[in-house]
Amino acid sequence: MTPDAFFRGLRDQALRARQRRVIVLHGDAAWRRRLLADLPARLGVSEGVWLGDAPAGWREYTGGAGGLIGRECDLAGFEFATAADADRFGALSGSLRAGGLLFLLEPTDKTANESRFLARWQRVLNTSPDALRLFQHRPWPPLPSTPITGNPPAMDGWGCLTSDQRAAMEAVLRVATGHRRRPVVLTADRGRGKSAAFGLAAARLLHERAARVCICGPSLAATQSVFAATVARLPQAHKEHGRVQWREGELRFVAPDELARVEIQADLVLVDEAAALPVDLLRRLLNRYARIAFATTVHGYEGSGQAFSLRFSRELDRLAPGWREVALEEPVRWASGDMLEEITSRLLLLDVEPASTPGLGNTPVDAARFEPLDRTRLAEDDASLREVFGLLSAAHYRTRPRDWVQWLDDEAMALWGVRIAGKIMAVAVTVEEGGLQADLAEAILRGQRRAHGHLLPQVMIAHLGLHEAQAQMGWRIVRIAVHPRFQHQGLGTWLLSQLRETAKAAGLDWLGASFGATGALLRFWQNAGYSTVRLGFTREATSGAHAALVLRGLSKAGRGLQKTASYRFAEGFPGWLLDPLRRLDPFVALECMAGLKRSAPSPRVLQEARRFAAGECSFEDAQPWLRALCLSSLGDVWRRRNLSADEAQLMVLKLAEGRRWAEVARETGLAGRAPIIDTLRFGVERLLLAEQEA
Repeated sequence: MTPDAFFRGLRDQALRARQRRVIVLHGDAAWRRRLLADLPARLGVSEGVWLGDAPAGWREYTGGAGGLIGRECDLAGFEFATAADADRFGALSGSLRAGGLLFLLEPTDKTANESRFLARWQRVLNTSPDALRLFQHRPWPPLPSTPITGNPPAMDGWGCLTSDQRAAMEAVLRVATGHRRRPVVLTADRGRGKSAAFGLAAARLLHERAARVCICGPSLAATQSVFAATVARLPQAHKEHGRVQWREGELRFVAPDELARVEIQADLVLVDEAAALPVDLLRRLLNRYARIAFATTVHGYEGSGQAFSLRFSRELDRLAPGWREVALEEPVRWASGDMLEEITSRLLLLDVEPASTPGLGNTPVDAARFEPLDRTRLAEDDASLREVFGLLSAAHYRTRPRDWVQWLDDEAMALWGVRIAGKIMAVAVTVEEGGLQADLAEAILRGQRRAHGHLLPQVMIAHLGLHEAQAQMGWRIVRIAVHPRFQHQGLGTWLLSQLRETAKAAGLDWLGASFGATGALLRFWQNAGYSTVRLGFTREATSGAHAALVLRGLSKAGRGLQKTASYRFAEGFPGWLLDPLRRLDPFVALECMAGLKRSAPSPRVLQEARRFAAGECSFEDAQPWLRALCLSSLGDVWRRRNLSADEAQLMVLKLAEGRRWAEVARETGLAGRAPIIDTLRFGVERLLLAEQEA
């Protein structure tokens, strides 16, 4: 059988089975290029997409993973070269239609020996029953026998292809038309049609109710499947970038941070790929909009659906106890048992979850054992690998396949684990930074250069003006994760203490971390002895959070660096709250204030605050001294929980950040200036009482 006849038969078989096929080519580069040259044309396929250096007759794709979202093809090819390729492979696998063929080039032994990730990649490809392996100098195998699944599912009157998709669409419609505060969460693996269900529901609402529907997601490109489904049902609708209008109704994209910050009039808010957004942002959306639906990929390269499921479900239980989940199981774009879906999941560790904990019962945290994790052994031990990456994936919403590559292969990085009863129950990822050349540090200080990596030293040099950070060495803690079974029991703090002792023994100067700031995260790090030394002035586009940098000194020089950096942050923070950080999350501001070194308020501050609390002067007369009291005392009072969350939030908004009366009323739900001032007087009384007790 000729190669063309073989590939034609394989494609015909895949089309009839409504599945995709994976072909691994073992041979030299010249043979592979001859075999694949002009194959799309020879098979009658309009286009074959190749990631990287494409053979003749294929379209070479050099963009990122996001550029493949929403695209479809019948032939695809791939050769792994960089960490970013892991994400691109995940996106490429999702773009291949039923009946499609994916060609993978086996990593060479030399390449695999240089990469733990690729060594595992090679092992999975060589042992997977879902991959068809073709060798240059061996006879090719016969075509595999596969069941024929028949015709694709029939579309119903509103475009649904499966009963799961129909149930999902109807559940979204009930959110818009039924009782308020009854959100729905659509969960599915990729290819189940959940985004299309969003689009079909939006089309019905536009057509039947002239509804205003907002869609948000990690990017506009990531929501294109929603728009495509809406337009398919309303082909006469007016279409423009990020917007579909049908008569008086519209579907439009709004960035998630804007949607959370500014209340937008909408009959329904849709949050697509919710796993790629932080839980804190999702909570704000849930609080702001009474009619809202979420959709997330449970196992996908875009982000961790496990983190979403584990963490956000708690917020839903608390804030919207009437919520419901609709799981889509039946594939829409290909048939069940698809070979590419199975092998992609194994190669990219998409389906990892934290270790199961039956039998652990009331096992105490003091049974924990800390250890460095040998990454070579880990890459060869799938059970332990899945435990480690299951924890990391569940703990962070944006854990992607490229992270696995870096964490396994980057020699500056290290993995650390905590075992309880033999299973990994906590894990940390660190990267070594610092030791910059003096001339490079000088160029960074002047804003002339940036070095690859070394995030913490560069921030301290460029933004805090701390040239002494140049020579010091430390570990930046990239991730830390604790199994849900042992959360809130001190295991994370204990893990940090073990890292601290290990780093001190290694002669390092500091430990640090950078993360999207939330009140809870800042409290965790500050309680562990870390100082907040920097908040980024701009919000991250998808999370809406400001990046925080925390530091803990270990050596004498490192402790000096921590002291100087925290002092400079404390010195600048009050001024930043009035301009670049004016819209900082109040609970982030509260934790920052609580972590700053406290200075006692002056007698004049106390005098004017007492006059305001007693109603003897106006807010405007007392405002400068009230702000001084707030910055001095509020963080400490908040930590002792002598103020409610609502009262503390109000004082940050009006006193620390100087927001307008109307904005404060909107954020707090108070009716206007008079009730705001009444609440402020009460809060000031609490601060004054705390000063008397200090």
